[in-house]
Amino acid sequence: MDKIRLLEKYKPLFLETPESRYYFITGGRGSGKSWTLALFLLNLTYESGHVILFTRWTLTSAFISIIPEFIDKIGLMGKDQDFEITQSEIINRLTGSKIIFRGIKTSQGTATANLKSIAGVTTWVLDEAEELTDEDVFDRIDLSIRSKERDNRVILVMNPSFKSHWIYKRWIEKEKQECTYIHTTYLDNINNLSGSFVEQAERVRIENYPRFEHLFLGKWLDDAEGLLWNRPMIDKAYIEKAPELIRIVIAIDPAISSTAESDETGITVQGIDAKGNGYLLEDLSGKYTPNEWSSIAVNAVNRWNADCIVAEKNQGGDMVEAVLRANGAKHRVKLVTATKGKYVRAEPIYSLYEQGKVFHVGKFPILESQMVSFEPEKGKSPDRVDALVWGFTDLMVKIQFEFSI
Repeated sequence: MDKIRLLEKYKPLFLETPESRYYFITGGRGSGKSWTLALFLLNLTYESGHVILFTRWTLTSAFISIIPEFIDKIGLMGKDQDFEITQSEIINRLTGSKIIFRGIKTSQGTATANLKSIAGVTTWVLDEAEELTDEDVFDRIDLSIRSKERDNRVILVMNPSFKSHWIYKRWIEKEKQECTYIHTTYLDNINNLSGSFVEQAERVRIENYPRFEHLFLGKWLDDAEGLLWNRPMIDKAYIEKAPELIRIVIAIDPAISSTAESDETGITVQGIDAKGNGYLLEDLSGKYTPNEWSSIAVNAVNRWNADCIVAEKNQGGDMVEAVLRANGAKHRVKLVTATKGKYVRAEPIYSLYEQGKVFHVGKFPILESQMVSFEPEKGKSPDRVDALVWGFTDLMVKIQFEFSI
């Protein structure tokens, strides 16, 4: 096996005796955060007595979304025989030390009590830390990491978010002595990146430097910089008629209740042509009962000859498909789960607009108003925008929906 070379900036993480309780790892795209963290945690399991708790705000399936990164590193080290891998744990057979993967938020609510009850945790990793918006939740878990068997570490890993986030105010606005800060960019890791990735970064640098600073250099955003879409971008997307389309989907972000205070149900119709361009065809969103929105969606499938319905199941679970079937849905229903943050889900679709690959067939004033006022890190995202993102993600972004997003 070739010797694995660490980026110089990550070496403080690998010290035998940690310099700090807290490690704060930030960086832009392609900076090597996930790669290095997985390597470090696997290396840590070769010390006996470690229980490493690896969390994200939501985590539907670690075996699909996170553990493959670790399996890759185990293979790279040539240590396959040393580890036992289950759906939610990686155990070092030589020492008994293990990595446990959990979500902080579950379908029953916040699982803080369950996480605190895990015995002997020596290291807590909060991955995608920008998604944890409740500082009290962090504190409750943090205070439970107090094993006497080994040095304790609390590792926060994130793409820098908004300066209004509690993490910025607590850890970044004024750096703390009890914390080790590690920040890298793709420039630190450029020897390990493909030419196409570097070309994309350079294109964004030339076309939209503030966006380049945030995505690729990991710059924290002021609140006013949080908007994705803008009016000129949407105005440029208008066309009067769509070309021949090869696929059409109906996307739904369902509301479960229909009171005056209820959210809207987002329902959008979207298609794609043979060149890979996307088209927004209709916005059918509104405040509906489950019976009403399912009927509207089924009618849209028939009118547009769509090939499937893409529906978020976070709120309604299996009920979403059951209601659709009860109202005559005979086409395929893809149930998708929002396990990533709003910005992470919306950003690839914004990029497609930015590249001129998405068009609006006519004007959609309410939806478009929500698009230009959508601030992913502040409050709930508009349901019409959520539906738009789900629809174009299915049509245009290479993601395995059945594995959740």
